[in-house]
Amino acid sequence: MHPIFRGLTVAALSMMALACSAGDAPAQFSEGKQYKQVREVQKPVDPKRVSVEEFFWFGCPHCYAFDPTISAWAKKVPGDVDFVRVPATLGRPVGVVHAKAFYAAEALNVAEQMHLPLFQALQEGHSMLQTEAQIGQMFNQVTGVLPDVFSSTFNSFAVDSRQRKAEQLARDYGITGVPTVIVGGKYMTSPAMANGFPEATQVIDFLIEKIRQERAGK
Repeated sequence: MHPIFRGLTVAALSMMALACSAGDAPAQFSEGKQYKQVREVQKPVDPKRVSVEEFFWFGCPHCYAFDPTISAWAKKVPGDVDFVRVPATLGRPVGVVHAKAFYAAEALNVAEQMHLPLFQALQEGHSMLQTEAQIGQMFNQVTGVLPDVFSSTFNSFAVDSRQRKAEQLARDYGITGVPTVIVGGKYMTSPAMANGFPEATQVIDFLIEKIRQERAGK
């Protein structure tokens, strides 16, 4: 089994997890089971705020299946929580293309418009979207961004730097599969670890409070 992409095994786990209700989740979660510490803990920019970073790949069917749940959760985050999506390349050239497309969308202020269409094109439309030109055409169709504007943004120093930084961060955390969520730059969880999509958000909430208490010295 490829250590990066679990394939059918994770899909089976996800489907099994979806059959469980949120009420089935334990009130307390255990390190090493539902979550674990990352390889290299990142120092918070602001200790008063808690980051929640979702590492994903547009080409991952499990990320696509998890997206509605994490998106709904993100709309209700507490005021001291910052939710950020981070595109993972999974060490694949096409992953780099998709990650740069994500950051190009942010730079062009069309991230919300492009997020779901990119997922749908790859997961439902079975489009390859492997090249800059293919993605640029889609940007134009969905948002009206002109191809030359997309190309200059896609190939900009800013987009390249953000993609490289995200890839390095994934390595520092020790991420080997997606979707994976990092809380407070310290703890890692995922739908596979939590045994379900809604269960994963419960673990995230638990870890947010854990980070708060740790920083408060409790």
